[in-house]
Order: sequence, then C-alpha cells, then structure tokens
Amino acid sequence: MYSSTIEIRGTYWDINKEINSSLDKKMPKEMESMKRIAVVIYDYFCMFEYSVALEMFAMSGEVKVDIYGEEVKAYRSEEGVLSVAEYSLDELRAKEYDGLILTGFATEDVKIINNQRFLEIIREFYQQNKVIGAISAAPVFLVKAGVLNGVPFMCGCPKEGLYEGGFTKEELEHMIEWKEAWAQRDTLKFIRQGCIVTAVAFGFREWAMEIGKMLGIKTYPESFGIKEVE
Repeated sequence: MYSSTIEIRGTYWDINKEINSSLDKKMPKEMESMKRIAVVIYDYFCMFEYSVALEMFAMSGEVKVDIYGEEVKAYRSEEGVLSVAEYSLDELRAKEYDGLILTGFATEDVKIINNQRFLEIIREFYQQNKVIGAISAAPVFLVKAGVLNGVPFMCGCPKEGLYEGGFTKEELEHMIEWKEAWAQRDTLKFIRQGCIVTAVAFGFREWAMEIGKMLGIKTYPESFGIKEVE
C-alpha cells in the first residue's frame, strides 16, 4: 500500500509538471511579461506569514509563482497542510526570476539551512539585485548565506538560541529580534535594505505590501485591512 501511494504521487507530479510545461509553451505574449517569483518551502514552513503576499500576487494578475523544495515532494506546513513543491532546488535559476520568498518555520532542526545549493541560490538573487522577502525565522537563511552582513534586519528567533546554533555576535549585531520588534510594533513592521525586506510575523501584511511595491505591482492594501502603504 505504501509503495503504491508513492507511485501514484510520483505519477501525479510528473503529469502536473508536464501540464505546466505545456501551458508555459502556450502562454500568450502578454503573460510572457509577467513577474516571476520563486517560493521555497520546507518541513514545517509557515503558511499564514506569506498568505497575503501570495494572494496579492494572484489579485494583481501580474505575477507567476513557482514552488520549490529540496526535493519534488509534499511538505507539511506548520499548520498541518500538505503542499507540493513542483520543482527541486537544483532546477532553480535566479536569472529567471524577479524575486525569492522565504517564510518562517516551526522547528529547531530545519535541515535546508545546511543545503549549500539553497545558500548559493540566496546569494545569486542578492548578487543580481532581485527582490528577497524573508519573514519570521527565515532571515536566518540570509545570515547563513552571508547577505545581511553589517545591515539591520528583523528576525523572529531569539539571539541566544542562534548563538547556541553557531551564529556569531558579529553576524547578529544588527538583528532586531522578536522582543525588540514587539516593543516597536506600532511603527516597525518591516526593514528594507536594498533588495532585501525582512519582518517578523505580526508585520506579514506590510511586509507583503512592500514586496509588491518593490516589484512594481498593484498591492490592494485595503483588501488586507491596511489603509495605505507607507
């Protein structure tokens, strides 16, 4: 029964990718100019933190989203929902995208942080000045990749825990952790430094709006309870 289930899933993914490939080949010229966003998911990724961003992309009609994972398989989110990565990290090329979205995770053992291809991808987006949106715990990926050196950023992880995990005081010198961010919650929703925008969970709406602004698409702030985008 188990092997049969895997076979069925594998067949579904193969067929799904063939359909997507076929649709891509038939895309009308107006769709060829759409922005392209790569979203990477992993075990226990948080769905709500990027829900507004994804809905904003869909509402704009200007963005095509592709979902990546270490492998082409289903990943269970923090909320318990199974989501399928359509493509593996080995297939991801920064030059083909306008931005990269990384959400938080609810585990102390997030294996993807040690995936050298993943870290290389982050550096490629950064070097090409592509939009990088990281929220909650996800900015630790950017620290690990070495793209946040010397600049302020927000992260939902406590510094002490990160020190225990091998991060240095120099790497986290400009990090605003959860407690500091919460103390400024009325005015500090995200931090943008060049092509990178970081936030903690409570700023997920404003973080999404800033990503939309960076991409130059319609953001529909009122649909998400925001009167205006600062």
